[in-house]
Amino acid sequence: MTGGSTFQDFFTQTMGEFGTVPKRGLIYVTIAGALSAITDLFHWGSGAKFSNFDYALLGVVILPWLAAVYATTMTMVEKPSSMVGFIKFTAVTILTFVPILSSLAVLIYAARAGLHDGLTVLTVLALLLIGLLFVAFLPAWPIAQAISSRLVSPMRIVKATKGYRWSLILVLFAASSVNKLVPSMSSATNIGEAIALALCGAVVGAATLVLTASIAVTAWKFAVRRDASLAQV
Repeated sequence: MTGGSTFQDFFTQTMGEFGTVPKRGLIYVTIAGALSAITDLFHWGSGAKFSNFDYALLGVVILPWLAAVYATTMTMVEKPSSMVGFIKFTAVTILTFVPILSSLAVLIYAARAGLHDGLTVLTVLALLLIGLLFVAFLPAWPIAQAISSRLVSPMRIVKATKGYRWSLILVLFAASSVNKLVPSMSSATNIGEAIALALCGAVVGAATLVLTASIAVTAWKFAVRRDASLAQV
C-alpha cells in the first residue's frame, strides 16, 4: 500500500466516522461547547489578562470536554461507559499531553525568569516535538486503556498503527487548524461581538472535538486490525 493510498484510506474512514456520530455524542459536545462559550464570555468581561481564577475555571471546564470526548468515543466504538473507564481515559489523555504541557511550563518559567539562553530554547523545542509525536501517534491509546482491564503500553499502540503514523500526523495537523478559523475573543470591542465570537468558538470547538474523536476512533479501529486484543474489555 502506497503512502498516498494509506492516507486516503485513513482520511476517508475518519470522515466517515465524523459523519456518523450518534445523537448522544452531538448532545455531549453541544453541552461542552456551551460551557466553553460561557467561559470565554466571562474571561472577556474580566479582562484580557489571565488571573489565577481564570486558570482554575479553565481547569474545571476541561473536565466536561474530556467527559464529552470519552462518552462520544465510547458510543462510537460501541463500548459501555463507566466512571472507572472515564478516569482511565482522562489519565491516559493527560499523560499523552505531558510533554506539550511541560514545554509550555518551561516556556512560562523562562519568560518570567528572563531566561533566553540556547539550552532553554532547545529544551522547549525538544519537549514540543516529542509532545506533537505523542499526540499524533497515540490518539487510540486513551480508548484502548479505557476499555481494557489491563495496562496498555503506548508502544503497543504505536506498533499496532504501523503504516498509518504519517497519516495520523497529517490528519491531526488538519484538525488543529480548524480552531484558527475563529478570531480571538480579545478582538471583540463590544458585548455583541463577544457573544458572536463565543458562539462561533463553541461551534468550531464542538466540531473539532467530534473530528478529534473521529480520528481517535479511526486510529483505534486500524490498531484493532493488527492487535485484536485491544478491543477486548
